[in-house]
Amino acid sequence: MIRSRAIPLMLLVALTCPSVMAQVSPKPETFSGIHRKESVRGRPETATVTDGKSFIQLTEQEYRAGGFWPPYETLPTIVVRRLPVRGPVPNNLK
Repeated sequence: MIRSRAIPLMLLVALTCPSVMAQVSPKPETFSGIHRKESVRGRPETATVTDGKSFIQLTEQEYRAGGFWPPYETLPTIVVRRLPVRGPVPNNLK
């Protein structure tokens, strides 16, 4: 109900006040990197940045291009490894 009202309201504000724009990308001076994740299954490596209240996940290229601190190479790396799922063992083989 609220969402159905919010979209037309946002469009109305955008049309009447073109100078009012939402911030799409985080500013390097307010956000800092906290960790990075290695690529999994062909996905790009990512870095998580925070301003103390919210978190944003960026690709490695976006992090480097944005000029965030600390440098990408010095961020601690989170490695996620998942084991393959094994089927149930039949009772006669236990």
